Amino acid sequence: MVRAKSTNEVQTAATHPLEETLVALDLETTGVDAHKDRVIEVGAVKFRGHEEIAQFAVMVNPRMDIPQFVTNLTGIKQSDVDFAPEWQQVAPELEEFIGGCRLVGHQVSFDVNFLRRNGIDVDSGSYDTLEMARLALPRGPEFGLERLSRRFGIGHDSPHRALSDAIATKELFLLMLAEIEQLPTQILRRLSGLASADVWSTSGLARGLMASRRESASEARFGAYGIDEDALSAKLSIDGVASGYVRGDESEGETDSEFPNRVDAMFAEDGLLARTFPMFEARGGQREMAHAVATSLVNGTNAIIEAGTGIGKTLAYLIPAAMYASETGSQIVVSTNTINLQEQLLDKDFAVVRDAVRRVTGHELVAAQLKGRGNYLCYRRWADAIGQQQSDPANVRVLAQCLTWLNTTDVGDSAELALSFDTGRFRQFSAEGCPPSHNRPGYPCKGPPCFMLKARSRAHAADVVIVNHSLLIRDRINETGIVAEGAALIIDEAHHLQAVATDQLGFWIRESVLMEDLDSLADPSGLMQRLASLAASRNSGGEALNPVPEWLETVAQSARRARQHSRLMFGVLQEYTSEETRRQGSREMRILGKTRIDPDWRPVVEHWAELAPELTRIVSSINRMLAAVGDEGDSDDATVINASALLEAFTEYRIGLEGAIENPDANYVYWTQVNERRNLEVEVRGAPLDVSEVLNEGLFSQDRPTVLTGATLSRRGDFTRFAGDIGIGDREELVLSSPFNFERAALVLVPEDIPEPNEPGYAEAVSQMLRAVCDTTVGRTLALFTANSALNRAHQDLHQHLSGSTTELLAQGRDGPAARVLRLLNESEQAIALGSMAMWEGIDLEDASIKSLVMTRLPFPVPTNPIHASRSERMDNPFVDYMVPEAVMKFRQGFGRLIRSHADRGVFVILDRRILTKRYATEFQKSIPSCTVRRVTLGTLSDYIARWQQHLNV
Repeated sequence: MVRAKSTNEVQTAATHPLEETLVALDLETTGVDAHKDRVIEVGAVKFRGHEEIAQFAVMVNPRMDIPQFVTNLTGIKQSDVDFAPEWQQVAPELEEFIGGCRLVGHQVSFDVNFLRRNGIDVDSGSYDTLEMARLALPRGPEFGLERLSRRFGIGHDSPHRALSDAIATKELFLLMLAEIEQLPTQILRRLSGLASADVWSTSGLARGLMASRRESASEARFGAYGIDEDALSAKLSIDGVASGYVRGDESEGETDSEFPNRVDAMFAEDGLLARTFPMFEARGGQREMAHAVATSLVNGTNAIIEAGTGIGKTLAYLIPAAMYASETGSQIVVSTNTINLQEQLLDKDFAVVRDAVRRVTGHELVAAQLKGRGNYLCYRRWADAIGQQQSDPANVRVLAQCLTWLNTTDVGDSAELALSFDTGRFRQFSAEGCPPSHNRPGYPCKGPPCFMLKARSRAHAADVVIVNHSLLIRDRINETGIVAEGAALIIDEAHHLQAVATDQLGFWIRESVLMEDLDSLADPSGLMQRLASLAASRNSGGEALNPVPEWLETVAQSARRARQHSRLMFGVLQEYTSEETRRQGSREMRILGKTRIDPDWRPVVEHWAELAPELTRIVSSINRMLAAVGDEGDSDDATVINASALLEAFTEYRIGLEGAIENPDANYVYWTQVNERRNLEVEVRGAPLDVSEVLNEGLFSQDRPTVLTGATLSRRGDFTRFAGDIGIGDREELVLSSPFNFERAALVLVPEDIPEPNEPGYAEAVSQMLRAVCDTTVGRTLALFTANSALNRAHQDLHQHLSGSTTELLAQGRDGPAARVLRLLNESEQAIALGSMAMWEGIDLEDASIKSLVMTRLPFPVPTNPIHASRSERMDNPFVDYMVPEAVMKFRQGFGRLIRSHADRGVFVILDRRILTKRYATEFQKSIPSCTVRRVTLGTLSDYIARWQQHLNV
């Protein structure tokens, strides 16, 4: 233990942080609950500015067993603490060391909570380096202490050990402080008043920086919000497009029957692409696909094209699409499921396409990416919120991140921000709810600055517009006119279309969110009062005839009564759902016909009968006030947008709950679940079972050509099921197999002696096999799981096994979402990444390859999942006709992660011997290309991998 003399000076809020004596602190504990878990290690560094004063480090005996996951994470073993001093001995010395100084920590609230719970009252405030990093580096991409230390070259030899973490935190504090100090004075002033220091510690930091700051003449351009609004408005100016809608069906020219042949010639071995781009490789399948796409476009027909890995389908549809747009002046809309593919299309592939088309036609093509309203920051909603002191820490974090980002962003897209768990909060400040919606044409904000309006303006002028499936389906369902009526459609990753439509047409109501929205309506000085003031100001009938006060009172009274009825209804739902899920052994409870006649369900219906008319009155009164405000320009656009968003929300609450509780739609499945991670709150959900009619009417029956493509659309070459699910009728069909030699490229290994997934010993065998794969594979390994619980068990085992190894362990969830984990895997030379269902497809490594792919079990849908269960019940043989085809498609997608180029070589390990023994096994075996297959044992698997890699000179 290292001791230092006490420093009892109490810091003031107006002191510059570099002049304060601070203590960087880190605690290692037995868990995350301060009420029941204990401290096992303390590390602290006292410093002033860049001068280190003293260190404090000690192990603590918790008088309880250290969980294995803590040992795996920190390396602290039970024997390390059994003879260490207890907290009662350590606490007085630590309190003396802190000596009234302000604490610095990475997510410091965790440490403060443990200190307070264990008798050390920290009342001098704190600084959080995690919050400082989010402010200084709003784009991230990541804010973990270990990653930030690596990024900035901070020495951090022992991550998750208290003193090492404390030292790294001190260095990070100084670096982030220097970044924040460079912010304009007006931004610091805004940050200092955004929230009280007990809500957001960085406000105190900003006040300290302001103590010695004077606004310079060069900062005069920054307005009250710290934003250069003139520059922002100029950047977002709209070039002759006031409405923000994309153009209609106006064609400037036409193409002819020879168009497919002209496209075909571009892909020939001596064609334009081969002559122009040295990296281009002529492929027969790609050429055939391009010809089929061109034929569909020129004939105005629909086509489904399955293109196996290595076909090069992106260029195969982009080149003919771009040529068609260039020759006819028509707009092409390309829809994908993943943001990654959208960005790849815009940032990489389209550059090649634009160059090629310019050489052929002389036309300079323009492409634009367009997303849904919730992705774009609404400057007016943000400015309205940041102008008020906030009490919600999550809101403060998002508002502050946007504040330091706004002067640099060109698009206002939330994808640029590293929001982590606060992603959902961004929607409160987004263009979500911004009309046109309901029967209110136009937008309340005429722009600029309006990021959404600018994005739609760019889309209006573009030859090729890249959207996602969600926006495409929402636009066609709601007929908002974002996608031009006559625009040709190219739908990539088309196997997701049914799932996205199901999600877009469904609903998800959380108890806490409904309660928050009701509270906002009842606030006497809140949004509704502001809306009423706007509506009253437009009234031309005089005060005596003004109906607005009555509407406002109706909203407030109905919101209060609705809150009471909601609390009672959700209370009964919570009890009913908990009992049913416990009895059925499932996570969700389907609301079936027998549920609605159950006497125990009657209280839910009775409370709903009281709640429903209150929601109806709320929707009607908000609608009336919005209509009274009208569509005239107003300085308080945020009020209209926020009210429109609430109107949309309460309309969905009313329709969704009515269907779930009392008046179901025959085409919908409804269910409830109790979220254990959210204080046992109840969620009510619903989704359509058949989306084919909606998709047919909105997409495929229109007078436009539509091409659907993907790698896994057919069932052994038959598109019947896929076409029926999405509602496409007459179409051309084409299946193009992968050109790769899989027998040479891929070794498939199946342990014959591994227990089946439902047999004893299976989990232990999976861990054994994963350890063997890690020890044998030279390069990157991806292990795919069907359940998070299995992934977490494997992570715990591998973390201990790989301790001290050069192999990096990554896991979806623990290390971030799927895209981030794969990016980290791409950057590692020797690593294993564990992924759940989101990583089975869709996101590829950028410039690296996977050497071993492990599929821990066949990916059958969860049989109790309400959507899968309900859809399967419509089949004659639910397992054979629904569950097996769903699993086979996911199996094909998982296998597709392994071989992505002619140069790739890899091992595919299947830890589920049902692929050898069950009657349905041939469905899986025949769904992937012929590979080198070996049946192995648990004991010989490592030898096969080693020999394969040695043979390939890996």
